Amino acid sequence: MNEIIISIISVIVTSVVLPLITLGGTKLIQLINQKIKDEKTRNILTGLTTIVERAVRSVTQTYVDSLKKSGKFDQEAQQVALTLAKEEVLKELNQETKSFIETNYGSINDFVTTQIESTINLIKTKSV
Repeated sequence: MNEIIISIISVIVTSVVLPLITLGGTKLIQLINQKIKDEKTRNILTGLTTIVERAVRSVTQTYVDSLKKSGKFDQEAQQVALTLAKEEVLKELNQETKSFIETNYGSINDFVTTQIESTINLIKTKSV
């Protein structure tokens, strides 16, 4: 019985959460494009949003979903998921984007953490 419920939850998470991540990222990119007139800045922020969205999607699919299925997604697992996503984002950032973040927002680490948490919050808000 529990296996059936876990399978149903898995299907729901896969068919609902991952599309919401994509939708949230698309909406954020549209907002960026509307609000920012400088093309270089727009391209950097759009690329950054895409990188964060991909990292959140990847960690959700490979790490978070399996722990949620087994009922083991706790506070510690959340921190591990955040670290995994942050590592993925930081690997993909080019020097131009890193310089842009430092110049405009300060700490790259803090900025990336905030963007990941914002993306996750957007997903949770859309799925409620």
